[in-house]
Amino acid sequence: MRHHPRFTLSMWTGIRFRSWVSMLARHGFRVSPSRIPRVVGITAASLGSELLAAIQQLVWGRALRTVRIEHDPIVILGHWRSGTTLLHELLAHDPGLVAPSTIQCATPSHLVLSEQFAIERLGFLLPERRPMDAMRLGFARPQEDELALCNLGLPSPWWTVAFPNDPPPDADYETLDELSAAARNRWITAWTGFLRAVQFEHPGRLVLKNPLHTYRVPLIREVFPAADFIHLVRDPHELVPSCLHFWRRIAEDHGLQWPRGTDLEDRVFASILRMQRRLTATWATIPAAHRYQARYEDLVADPVGLLRAIYDHFGWPGRREAEPRWREHLEAERGYRRNDLPLDDRLRRRIATDLGEVLAENDYPARWSSPATNSANAAADE
Repeated sequence: MRHHPRFTLSMWTGIRFRSWVSMLARHGFRVSPSRIPRVVGITAASLGSELLAAIQQLVWGRALRTVRIEHDPIVILGHWRSGTTLLHELLAHDPGLVAPSTIQCATPSHLVLSEQFAIERLGFLLPERRPMDAMRLGFARPQEDELALCNLGLPSPWWTVAFPNDPPPDADYETLDELSAAARNRWITAWTGFLRAVQFEHPGRLVLKNPLHTYRVPLIREVFPAADFIHLVRDPHELVPSCLHFWRRIAEDHGLQWPRGTDLEDRVFASILRMQRRLTATWATIPAAHRYQARYEDLVADPVGLLRAIYDHFGWPGRREAEPRWREHLEAERGYRRNDLPLDDRLRRRIATDLGEVLAENDYPARWSSPATNSANAAADE
């Protein structure tokens, strides 16, 4: 029996009308009947976004075009469910750093006009916690900028959330390497335009979190040569079941199709492997002073200790001011419990075989060995 989630404000609510209709058309308007009310609501909101975007352009358009990004950003890399959200939230407590917020990413075309009103008056539209992992939600909390790019109407692999039963869309927008020069420049212009709008509202060094940026290191360094990169890794034995749960829940809560999930496991394994290979090929191109890799396990075991190590490595200012805020945030989240997700023998075996190079690259041991290997080890012990 299908259990439909209670009302959740859709992540696509801030998209503009033309971009919204274009996206539906690209996917042949393949919307599940149960999701028609969701589509109607987003469509109505998209018309409102057109009006609000026009007002923002009229009032602040010239000022937004002249905003400068004073400091190249900090960019958090890593696969979904690798702890990037926790690190993003902690860094955002540094008063010298600025993370794009949920409302800014949801309404990128009119964030200057809408941000404060939404934070003060519309918070009740969001659930208190994210349904996939029970982390706190809020319009003012940090969010990944891929959502902003989607709501600006750009192609993105992230649209698979809306259309989980269609083939993964916009594969060229993972790395952006194969795009035409014009399409690539459009993407850069939209991305940096959004970042300038965030800076217009909140001066400070930007700290971005976006798993898809893990594919885009060369382009990001082209635009921001002095960007600092933090890459988080997580044991695939924990990562895989967490990803499977994450994609099921987010498609249920924000998808326009009831997710069948028939190839979800294959997509997750392919994504982990593809992202690891891409970063292996590009990580060394970042100067050592501008890159740092950490483990999820170390982040959750001693978050303040890891943050100290990160600040020391990059030589960032502001640690003394930030540390009391980190501790306050961690104390407020003390009761949080991560999902306890099952990992059966079949998944262990697949992780050992399909993700062997990911395990080896990041020094995680396999948790499964074949019966033949077990017999050989037993014989050797005798």
